[in-house]
Amino acid sequence: MKKLALVLIAASVMGTINLSNADTRTANATASWDAKAIKDTHSMLVVTPLKSLTFNYAEGLERFNTQNGAFDITIAGQSGASDFKLTSKIISNTMSRTSDDSELTVGVKWNDTELSKSSETVMVDTSKGISAGLAAFAQESAYAGSDRTSTQGEFAFNIVKATVAGAETTFKELTDGYWDGNVNVEFTATWDGDFTSVM
Repeated sequence: MKKLALVLIAASVMGTINLSNADTRTANATASWDAKAIKDTHSMLVVTPLKSLTFNYAEGLERFNTQNGAFDITIAGQSGASDFKLTSKIISNTMSRTSDDSELTVGVKWNDTELSKSSETVMVDTSKGISAGLAAFAQESAYAGSDRTSTQGEFAFNIVKATVAGAETTFKELTDGYWDGNVNVEFTATWDGDFTSVM
């Protein structure tokens, strides 16, 4: 009698393991966009990013993907200008999250040259024949004319470093999650020449 009871219990347990229930599993995700609208058609220099940046971790490569960030840029021609120069440098480029003290640093490249916070990267310099990527601004009719000239350029963005509590770590060692922040690049346009002041 005791032996039979044990067999029945075992059979009951095995039956529970093999039991299959039909069910539906659903997953939801929310996407969010920062939204704002700006129109400026009077400033001497206007730069407008044309897309946002989203970096995704490629597990097989153990790194984040690279993003191309296009931008629209407009200058107002300055009558009397003999030369024009456009430079850029990084103001801020880190992303963080509230769940821990990890940070990601975003690198920015222009024509394979790394931008930095400490020095300016020359994008256009008519006195030295530099204009690759923004050749429209090297035309005298653009920088020394009376009209506004617009063109488009493109930076290459990538995650160059990860830190936890200030110590550098590998991307693989980061816990899963979401980081956000701003990548701010300062552009400086300079016109040299003989300008007539309006009295």
